[in-house]
Amino acid sequence: MASQNTDPTDLSSVADQTIENVNRFVAYFQDTEMWIGFGFKLAGVALIILALYIASRILTSMVQRVFTLRKIHEDNIVAQRQNETLLKLAQNTIRYVLGLVMILTVLGQFGVNIAGLIASAGVAGLAISFGAQNLVKDVITGAFIIFENQYKNGDYVNLNQQVDGTVIEVGIRTTKLKGLNGQVTIIPNGQIMQVTNYSLENSVAVVDIGVAYEEDMGKVETALKEIAKTVEAKYHDLFIQPITLAGVQSLGPSEVVYRLMAEVPPTQHFAAGRILHKELKAGLDERGIEIPYPRTVMMSPTTSTKGAPGDAS
Repeated sequence: MASQNTDPTDLSSVADQTIENVNRFVAYFQDTEMWIGFGFKLAGVALIILALYIASRILTSMVQRVFTLRKIHEDNIVAQRQNETLLKLAQNTIRYVLGLVMILTVLGQFGVNIAGLIASAGVAGLAISFGAQNLVKDVITGAFIIFENQYKNGDYVNLNQQVDGTVIEVGIRTTKLKGLNGQVTIIPNGQIMQVTNYSLENSVAVVDIGVAYEEDMGKVETALKEIAKTVEAKYHDLFIQPITLAGVQSLGPSEVVYRLMAEVPPTQHFAAGRILHKELKAGLDERGIEIPYPRTVMMSPTTSTKGAPGDAS
């Protein structure tokens, strides 16, 4: 096997090059002018961040002031809720735009080519959009929800016949609902196919009450109308129109079901229904009209006397 000899001249040149690179690296970090320039850049970045933060606070406060003045002069609760929705959207838009400006400005302070970055972002954004179709769909659907005023903050809605609650935030990408138990549900706007809004118009409370078949129908209808008038007088702020007795709704296995209907303010049909059920129960009890309910009858088997002692054979 032939031995390989290393040229001492090559080893010396490699060592000299390495030492030169190390010295250059150390000299770079010992350069006072470099650190002074870097300090000025950091100071500039800090001033940019501070200035944009102050601008964000000022602009969001101005927008809030404008919408607050509009809300004060609005008597319609629907318009007030719309103002709240647009207020949050405007404030979020200001924060997003100023945040993007801050990032680009900071990068420019460190020598990044902003124009090239924006051009590259446009090409990259086109490529990413094909893989982010759901995100694009959420944003477009959110824009239509907001500008078509399908619902707004404070509205009680049902989405896709699956989840319902009070709208606490309408964003450009998601909608947040707060349920009756306090749970918050976040739904991407692109998945919202059907909206049932209970807050746009007056609600209607529908109450069914069962009465025994043995009761006289005329007497029952008179009693229900009297109870309805009593409820209207007692809760006059809740019922917009007189409570209507629609008549016999159905014939159940053990009861005749009567239906009453009442127009109430938006989203108040739940409360009105509970009040009506309570007052109907108390009123029918006072008049001796029976509301049937399931009963359990215990029957003991009869003992047969056949074959008992003393029987004649």
